Amino acid sequence: MQRSRLLAGLAGAFALMTVVLAVAGAVYNLAVLAPAALFAVVTYVLWMHASGRLAARIYRRVEQRAAASGGPSMGQDHGETRHNGRDRWRGAGRDRQRRTRRERARRANGGTRARPDEPPMARREARDVLNVSPSADQERITQAYRTRVKEVHPDTEAGDSEAFKRVQDAYETLQQ
Repeated sequence: MQRSRLLAGLAGAFALMTVVLAVAGAVYNLAVLAPAALFAVVTYVLWMHASGRLAARIYRRVEQRAAASGGPSMGQDHGETRHNGRDRWRGAGRDRQRRTRRERARRANGGTRARPDEPPMARREARDVLNVSPSADQERITQAYRTRVKEVHPDTEAGDSEAFKRVQDAYETLQQ
């Protein structure tokens, strides 16, 4: 059974109950109109969900907020194969969440680093950590960063969280 048909049927049942309660409230007692109003709201939400308009409205608001803040929109591909709009929306949210958390930490620390307890890494030291030459372009730096992260990520067998933080710091230093 399709979910939208089930939801449409439920919306119809709630609509019928809303009409019955509204008529009973008008004829017998006005206090019955309060549950009728509640049933009307539930009917509206179920209908919006069953018709797909609720999801469209949510996606539209996310797009508007992303456009207003300069973040990625659902229409952009983020380097991964996406299968539907919901996956694309979730991926964009995670990317944006990571970026804004990092940016917020930088702003809080005077625009320098996410971890203020450590001194800023010199560009030469950052190049040594990532093992890139001084003339390396951004593509080569990113490639070296990804390789090093795979080696030292804490979730791997030989992972080290301190080395992982150093690799991240080195990459951030070379991105500036």
